[in-house]
Amino acid sequence: MGDPIPALITPLEAHEWALFRSLRLRALAESPDAFSPTLEETEKTDEAAWRRIAGRFADGPGGLLIARPADGLMSATLDSDGVGHIGAMWVAPDARDRRLGSALLDRGIEHLDTLGCTTIELSVTETNTRARKLYESRGFVLTGASEPLREGSMLENLYMRRTG
Repeated sequence: MGDPIPALITPLEAHEWALFRSLRLRALAESPDAFSPTLEETEKTDEAAWRRIAGRFADGPGGLLIARPADGLMSATLDSDGVGHIGAMWVAPDARDRRLGSALLDRGIEHLDTLGCTTIELSVTETNTRARKLYESRGFVLTGASEPLREGSMLENLYMRRTG
């Protein structure tokens, strides 16, 4: 494992919709089996929709966290029941052995904790053992629930939860 990447992890601002789009498309191209949406579907999203999504992240409870200058992102949102949700987590391949994923996840958990969240849920593709180990190291456990990654996929999304 390499030295930690010095990264500033900050919330996405609404005007950064193009950065969000770029990182999301890179994530879907590089790790297609880690996400339910496909690159082909997501590439059809128009600029107005990207702007709306970025605005919702910027204005809503939780948000989308961006690792800068290293490439990484993840959402850390709170639902109406007070349950936190981690999603869309991706780290550029050249940053994976340098603990950027750990830094992102820790920042997302910390962010949700400050919102008063005591339960955090996420899903991980069954074949993504690296991410699953990271989540388990932060107290997430499998719930036993799963669903297909997407329609027609043989892969399953496994649900995990962290309480406390």
